[in-house]
Amino acid sequence: MYETLEGEHIILRKAKESDWQSMLANVWGDEAVYRWMLFQPTLTEAEARDRCARSMNYQKENYAWFVALKDTDEAVGMCAIREEEPGCFEECGICVGTKYQGKGYGKEIVALLLDLGFRELGAETFRYGYDFDNVKSKKLAESFGFRYDRSYELTRPWDGTVKKIDSCLLTREEYMGGRQV
Repeated sequence: MYETLEGEHIILRKAKESDWQSMLANVWGDEAVYRWMLFQPTLTEAEARDRCARSMNYQKENYAWFVALKDTDEAVGMCAIREEEPGCFEECGICVGTKYQGKGYGKEIVALLLDLGFRELGAETFRYGYDFDNVKSKKLAESFGFRYDRSYELTRPWDGTVKKIDSCLLTREEYMGGRQV
């Protein structure tokens, strides 16, 4: 599994036991972040320690990482992709803590994930989904050339909220611009 992916300002890396504090402060307990996500808020130290341990375990066998600042190694977000069928990858969660948004980290995350998917894992397509009213996420998808493909609803398990998801697609040919990998 890919342990780290390095960008200009961030590193996608596997979780460490000590990350529970920064993830609690920056992501899991941040209502502005979890309102868009499927995960249940994590609000206490005990919950954060447990969630960090579960993240470490999950990341062992999956394309999933914490997003850390390159200069301090502070965890400020998380992301994951999966292969839903051979050659077809999808992001399955990208988030950055509120106080770290607007700095280009989301764009770096997506760039790293697309590069991994298309250049390293042989993806033919890459799917990106977002809440239909998440303007920031929609603009991010558009900046990479993703094109709207379909919408669907899903119910968030922890509170029953029905979410409308817009799903976009990018093909290998579109990503590579006709170049060979």
